[in-house]
Amino acid sequence: MAMDDRSSERRLVLRVLAEWREMGGIRALPRRSQIDPRRFGGDWASCLMIDVDPQAANSRLAFVGERLRDPTWPTFDRQCIGECAEKSLLQAATAYLGRVVAEREPLAEGVALHIGAPVRFRSILLPLSEDGTRIDGVLGAANCREIG
Repeated sequence: MAMDDRSSERRLVLRVLAEWREMGGIRALPRRSQIDPRRFGGDWASCLMIDVDPQAANSRLAFVGERLRDPTWPTFDRQCIGECAEKSLLQAATAYLGRVVAEREPLAEGVALHIGAPVRFRSILLPLSEDGTRIDGVLGAANCREIG
């Protein structure tokens, strides 16, 4: 069930980071309105978008790519991050949202469960801001490979 091989894991994060930097340009933080799924091609299926709430657990998933969805979860309906299944890839990939908003530290990796199997994941969360100051959204990407 590996999403990608080990080198592709790193490349996904680097490709998404490069797009984010290009969108931000001189402004530093891109606007949510600049996010165009076509820019990301096939990587969009491994991306997510978060509407940031002052309480990180209440932040809502605005978009979850098909590779990140867990078929045991209810139909996607803008769930709160706090509702993600324990130890799931989605919970692990979004767990450091508060730190990204406060400190702008975008990278993480670790171990999680994805569709019932233990996986090693690589993810990135990148802040977005419509006014250039307040972080009101986050673009993220994650992929994984089974560990045995």
